[in-house]
Amino acid sequence: MKIYLAPMEGITGYVYRNALFSCFDHIDRYYTPFVVSTFTKKLKTRERTDVLPQNNAGIPLIPQILSNNAEEFLETARFMAKCGYTEVNLNLGCPVRTVTAKRKGSGFLAYPDELDAFLEKICRGAEDISVQQADEDTAPLRISIKTRLGIQKPGEFKHLLEIYNRYPLAELIIHARTQKELYNGRPHLELCQAIAENCRLPLCWNGNIRTLADYERILPLLKGYSAVMIGRGLIADPGLARQIRTGVPTSKEDLLHFHDVLYKGYQAQYMNFRGDRPGETVLVNRMKEVWNHMGTMLRDEGRYMKNIHKARNKVEYEAAVRMLFANCPLTGTYDGLRPDTHAADLNA
Repeated sequence: MKIYLAPMEGITGYVYRNALFSCFDHIDRYYTPFVVSTFTKKLKTRERTDVLPQNNAGIPLIPQILSNNAEEFLETARFMAKCGYTEVNLNLGCPVRTVTAKRKGSGFLAYPDELDAFLEKICRGAEDISVQQADEDTAPLRISIKTRLGIQKPGEFKHLLEIYNRYPLAELIIHARTQKELYNGRPHLELCQAIAENCRLPLCWNGNIRTLADYERILPLLKGYSAVMIGRGLIADPGLARQIRTGVPTSKEDLLHFHDVLYKGYQAQYMNFRGDRPGETVLVNRMKEVWNHMGTMLRDEGRYMKNIHKARNKVEYEAAVRMLFANCPLTGTYDGLRPDTHAADLNA
């Protein structure tokens, strides 16, 4: 079973991916936070920087595109092909209101006829985008999809799957929740096998795998699947893929080493030679976002995590991290698929 890192806006950019790849090389594919295709046919500087090959050396990376316009999607796909990518992923999963209100992300699922026509155009257009494969042969650019089950009810996926089955997609990544469910509650595990039985495409499962126990719980249900995608579980425990592969759990030393590599990478990204305050603020805030997830790995019985989130500069942040690692034992993060796990905790 392959393991993919799910994209997460604000966290899994190229600096994070490089740190994870350097410290825990057990992930088969990484996906970028979505790149928005626009009528200007130009990527934002931040998006362009994130996908440039020189910023992702050696990393098996798939760029993800957010779009509901076939021409704009294909223009962005051509740019990705010029960068050397052989596959792009269409985002049909984002449930954020600012995205869905524009009929993008999971919002596109409410318009199946338009989605069908869109997929027909981009799949036909991708046939004219030639890319070089690992064996140096050329082939058309591949398109995969990350999708939710529907808008309101998981039963909506039956019709969506009929649409997906019509096209030569490289893979279908199932986030087993509806748009309405956002990231709350337990994913619809009961649909695992029904989807596999009715799908002609390679399948990947996404939803609430936070621990080795979660992976072992869901694995018997994943007959017909070739991969799992993990987001918050890997951000909480960056060594989770290694543990799944080898049985070796993340140690406190592993976690500290990963933190230091990541922190150094963000310093290089955000701090210029003057060490200006705006860059310092962005650096500290970026690390706080990671600690929102990674902090579940340590048992904090004091105010150590609070001190990290109260830090206003590098000095305060670094002191708070030292105290956290010196005083808090490693416990591992909580399960996401255990039957008695409280629904409020299931936000993977």
